[in-house]
Amino acid sequence: MSSLPPLPNPTLPLLTHISYYVCLFGLRTLFRVFFSLHSMFKSPTPSTMPTLVKSYPSAPRLKNRIFYPLTYTSSSAPLPLYLCIHGGGFAFGHPSFDDTVNAKVCSDWNVLVISLDYPKTPTVRYPVPTQQLVATILSIFADDSLPFDRRRVAIGGYSAGGQLALSACLDPQLKGKIQAATPFYPVTDASISAAVKKDTRPYRYEGEVDGLVKIVPLSHYSYIPAGQDLRAPGLSPGFAAREELPEWICAVGAELDILGNEAGAMMGRLAGKELVKVGETEGLGGQDRDGFEADGGRLKWVLVKGAGHGFTHGWGASKEDAEKTKKNSDEAFRIVGEWLLNGPFKVGK
Repeated sequence: MSSLPPLPNPTLPLLTHISYYVCLFGLRTLFRVFFSLHSMFKSPTPSTMPTLVKSYPSAPRLKNRIFYPLTYTSSSAPLPLYLCIHGGGFAFGHPSFDDTVNAKVCSDWNVLVISLDYPKTPTVRYPVPTQQLVATILSIFADDSLPFDRRRVAIGGYSAGGQLALSACLDPQLKGKIQAATPFYPVTDASISAAVKKDTRPYRYEGEVDGLVKIVPLSHYSYIPAGQDLRAPGLSPGFAAREELPEWICAVGAELDILGNEAGAMMGRLAGKELVKVGETEGLGGQDRDGFEADGGRLKWVLVKGAGHGFTHGWGASKEDAEKTKKNSDEAFRIVGEWLLNGPFKVGK
């Protein structure tokens, strides 16, 4: 889609490399401790637990969490399938952290939900997580025990998970198998530095700092090998051609998120819109920035006003903002659910 030349990922200076590695190791250790304590002391809510947990021979250590609607019975018609990929900067996170959201999606949309696990950095790097996800998805399609309609399949994800969802769709092995993609506040352009991204969003007060400004460079370091083309569509889906991606795409961005502009720019390019200068990069202008539909509704851009990164899960929300954040989350899932059910999931479309 882009005529821009390749942009190799540079090799970091030795001291920067050491600094990032130490930070990454420390954060991963903290996450493991937090996850262990969370599992020990917080009892899971029965209503948000998956129906079953399943792995496949392609990656027996990766546990995928499967949610059936409570109304489903063995005599029910095959369900639409929603594949979901958790976020975490490619280095952290676990499918169980999305249980509450996935249980809600399963119930509200009346779909089969499978929360996919994938290997994390720095043990592996791009493109291994994408390749593993593709292998798992192919195993799911071959699994006759799962009651889903192979003609109604969508994939979505949050943050890094949104990037992985789009990246998986680009694999030729999944061509024609996935009808829709619904990335939430995804990473779509690895060629833009965090220093540039931070100037593409509005700020509510002087001195406000976006928490991703320090996380993005660390994620970039851990996930992307030196020399890798930063504009490769598998890494930066914002450079993918329209025909390479699913027929239906609904992307959700957050207004107060340094990743919001690049996700909107991706949707603008796919829709053939003229982008405008935003800071030192480009993005949607005018009313398009706030949301649009194109190609008969097959392309949809949703910008959630007043929302920050991770708003769907309540991440970073203060007690004062909790109610507003939940309202934003509920509305975003309502919009995406209606778009799916009236479009790619519609029976006899």
